[in-house]
Amino acid sequence: MKKSFALFTLIFSTSFLFAQQADQLVAEVMDAMGGKQHFYNLGNVTYDYEYRAPNNSLTLVGKETYVFDGELSRGDYSKHSMLDANGKVLEGFDGQNAWVKFDGKLSSDEKANGVARFLRKTNYYWFTMFFKLQDEGVNLEHIGSYKVEGREYDFLKVTFGDKVGDAQDTYVLYINKRTKLVDQFLFTVIGFGVTEPNLMKVKYETINGIKIPTDRVYIASNWDGGSIEGKEWTTTYWTNIRFNT
Repeated sequence: MKKSFALFTLIFSTSFLFAQQADQLVAEVMDAMGGKQHFYNLGNVTYDYEYRAPNNSLTLVGKETYVFDGELSRGDYSKHSMLDANGKVLEGFDGQNAWVKFDGKLSSDEKANGVARFLRKTNYYWFTMFFKLQDEGVNLEHIGSYKVEGREYDFLKVTFGDKVGDAQDTYVLYINKRTKLVDQFLFTVIGFGVTEPNLMKVKYETINGIKIPTDRVYIASNWDGGSIEGKEWTTTYWTNIRFNT
């Protein structure tokens, strides 16, 4: 009985220590990026968006607008190959429901509205994700420290509760031990049935005192962070970023 209790105490203490390490890492990331409160105090953001995926010929070009209070999201597209649209596409998300307009006409197409919901929530999340790591229902686990391409990283696994978001993806963040920034991360896309990870690499620029990962490329990967042979890099660029409009 004493041995069982001692083992339980050891497991509990170790788990608590790992949780503390994860929480500390997240706090350091947010501070390095300019501060969570400072970010949300900016109120809203608008920026030009360009996404090109050579592996499946997907192209998205438009302007994104988010209001942080309520996680409202809007996308005005001049190119939207996910919906096979040649004209103007307008997507919106009011915090609960998504909608899409083609050339000013509200669509009742279930697939189109599903794509709009996915993009509205996903694009918003990727812009704000490093400031959402302390949100309720986010599970954090420090899974070790490793050297990658000559740099020392803390690896942070991020998962989500059953009712958090439309789909519960898995992320592994590579936190640079020197800068405290996330240089790259692995992620799944469960909403589209992708359970094997992609590897995202980012570069930052500072706007209004906030570091924003404006230059983003990703490729099909494995959980060791290696790229899959024969696949090309998907690119995403955020430009003309303006806060508090």
